[in-house]
Amino acid sequence: KKMYGKKGDKVVQMNIDGVNMSCDGIVECKVPAEWAKATGGVDSSDITVSLGKSTSVVQASKFVKAIQTPCNDLDGNSLPVSTFEPGGRVPLGTSQFEKRGIAINVPRVDMDKCTQCNKCSLICPHAAVRPFLLSQQELDSAPADFKAGSRAAIGGGVLDNYHFRIQVSPLDCTGCELCARICPADALKLEPAEKATKAEKANWDFAMTLPDRGDEIDKTTIK
Repeated sequence: KKMYGKKGDKVVQMNIDGVNMSCDGIVECKVPAEWAKATGGVDSSDITVSLGKSTSVVQASKFVKAIQTPCNDLDGNSLPVSTFEPGGRVPLGTSQFEKRGIAINVPRVDMDKCTQCNKCSLICPHAAVRPFLLSQQELDSAPADFKAGSRAAIGGGVLDNYHFRIQVSPLDCTGCELCARICPADALKLEPAEKATKAEKANWDFAMTLPDRGDEIDKTTIK
């Protein structure tokens, strides 16, 4: 009433009613009793990286095992100060170890409609939608679904040597829908995350083994 009193009693009462209605809508989620004795979880020793053994990736892997995993398990208070880097620095690239899978719906790409404009990748705030260029040899070793969804790269020049594909990471996607909204060709459609994860996990894992070919693209032109 102190905040909304100037707007009149009707507005105040609407706010009170809204709070009461939210209380009436609370649903109890019963937790199985055996969960109290649950053990295990994600074993940080099983974490694998498919981006090669660069210095940054190795540093990130050590950080994840020593600090990130215990903190995620709510056991951070048990870590000695000597575990942390001076200044509290956090290495880059740690998000690749944390596949949250929080999206309800994630995009699937229709490569027959895709114009290869890459706007979906540009607007994605979590780099969960990425373009990839593949040589013929790499395409031959790709999963069947990845291979079927790849198309000849357009644009001329060095791109004539490659195949192109937009690949989505369902477990990194947050379901914001920005990619589907910005696509000028309506090539991205949302579907249930569970279905997309089963279909795209192997494709994403394979895509992460491909080399970065950004240096081969002429950055002085928009073609």
